[in-house]
Amino acid sequence: MKIFVYGTLMSGLQRARALSRSQFIAHATTSGELYDLGRFPALIAGHEKVLGEVYEISEQILHRLDQIESYDPENPENSLYIRKEIAVYLDSNSQPVTAEGYFYNRCLEGRSTVISSGDYREYLEKQGSLTAPLL
Repeated sequence: MKIFVYGTLMSGLQRARALSRSQFIAHATTSGELYDLGRFPALIAGHEKVLGEVYEISEQILHRLDQIESYDPENPENSLYIRKEIAVYLDSNSQPVTAEGYFYNRCLEGRSTVISSGDYREYLEKQGSLTAPLL
């Protein structure tokens, strides 16, 4: 299964270790809007370009990512994030491929900053807040 990650799970960021046994496929983009929630970003539906990475993952890794993202497939309405199929565009290919991605499942009104570039890593670099990965 392919997973699109756009925040702390990307290589070199705080939770990248969760994907250390997964195969990196490519840098990619998808449609949406990206927000800064403080310690992590939130992706919601939209028409802007959001940058991320695509990995091939196992069911075991998927289960771990669901835990990290507070997604419960048995109770999605009460989950912090919802995992769903999305179209992503790989750097090397103009045709979309299907991957899973996590979308924020709470109200963002009045409590977050838009990451207008759609690039979380660039956003952190500009703020000088890139941190060491969590172990």
